[in-house]
Amino acid sequence: MHLEEKCALSRSTTFTEEISELSRIRTLRRKKIKKYPSVSVIIATLRPADLSSILSQLKTQTLESFELAIGLHGIDLNRQHRELIGVLEKRKIKVLVRKYDTDQTLGTILSDLAEMTSGEYVSKMDDDDYYGPEHLRDLIDAAIDNDADAVGRAMNYVYLEPLDLTVRRFGVQGTQAVELWSDWVCGGTILISRSAGKSAGWFGNGTTAVDRAILSSLTNNGGKIWRTFGAGYIYRRSFTFHTYVTNYSKYLKNANQQIVGLWSDKVFGTSK
Repeated sequence: MHLEEKCALSRSTTFTEEISELSRIRTLRRKKIKKYPSVSVIIATLRPADLSSILSQLKTQTLESFELAIGLHGIDLNRQHRELIGVLEKRKIKVLVRKYDTDQTLGTILSDLAEMTSGEYVSKMDDDDYYGPEHLRDLIDAAIDNDADAVGRAMNYVYLEPLDLTVRRFGVQGTQAVELWSDWVCGGTILISRSAGKSAGWFGNGTTAVDRAILSSLTNNGGKIWRTFGAGYIYRRSFTFHTYVTNYSKYLKNANQQIVGLWSDKVFGTSK
């Protein structure tokens, strides 16, 4: 990171201070960018309601232009999906839709979607998480400014759906640390250059751990990954078959703050 952009953050940093620092760095980065490269967004989905949610979030993105490829994993578009896609197309956003049988793996679908797109950078988004309006632009800003092969966000905000609780986790170590080189970023926020993604074999062909597959392959190839602020993204932990202790205690134990419900703020696009 450039000297004038160096962060001075710690576990005691408040939410207001975090957002102020994020805004400062965002302003510095955008002053340097004359023209944005092309970006393709890929989404694999098997839940109609979550597809509606992510399409609604995509229409608020401040990145002026991007391409969207949707992989329908055993489902079909409904009327609401088509209406939301129509809103995106009115913004001159190209939307590609491809259907996949239920026996296709997640890795295969994501890799195929990446290959069918044309952007200089490919951004993977998960249909069940929450993205603020600056999400895509923040990622490409960080990639350009740091000359990174891939970028993504820290895991600073987690919505524990069964508890209806959002936790804020912020610190200088582990998955909570921001604005640094790392071998890990939140999987739902990975943005990677096309050349690096192709060299890494994209997301492989597995059913799980597809994010780790691309990140590990990238670093094994000598690629560089930059982790930026988590503010602007909320990772959702939903209902699973595992126990409360397995799924939630680590988030509660390491939390700086807890808020009942989904965290409401314009940085997440969740203001009420």
